[in-house]
Amino acid sequence: MRVVVPEVFHPSLQFRYVIFSSRIPGAAVYARSAQQPGFDNNPIKVDYGNGSFKIKGKTSWEDISIRCYQFEGITLPDFWKYVQQHQIVKSARDNYALTYKHDMRLGVLNPMGVPIGMWKMVGAFFSSVRFGDMDWGTDDVVEVDLTISYDFAEYGLFSVI
Repeated sequence: MRVVVPEVFHPSLQFRYVIFSSRIPGAAVYARSAQQPGFDNNPIKVDYGNGSFKIKGKTSWEDISIRCYQFEGITLPDFWKYVQQHQIVKSARDNYALTYKHDMRLGVLNPMGVPIGMWKMVGAFFSSVRFGDMDWGTDDVVEVDLTISYDFAEYGLFSVI
């Protein structure tokens, strides 16, 4: 029998989350939408006698997508700093992974805004950054689209960064 106390247990809601990066200590990424980490175990089919069975293959962690609002003076300059960590643009020289890979956290929040769980994405880097579209025909907010690749993820109650 499961006892549910509404004052204590709340379902995780899609709009209660926050994203942190070790490259911007103390700052949260203002994201409109984000995916949670996921993986695929890539099952391998093994034929044996007149039958077959499956075993777990190599685990691969799937990239996640984040869509961020482009606030004045925050979002674009911050992500441009990341571009400079990946590559020295003027000389088209790529940096070493130690320079641009970092840890990111995606926190699941309770109704009071306190993290109740945290995804820690280890070895994360931006594999794709799209700075958004401009259009005279709309007054929508410009959004930055990010794709984040990472080595693996852990779930628990971690510190922010």
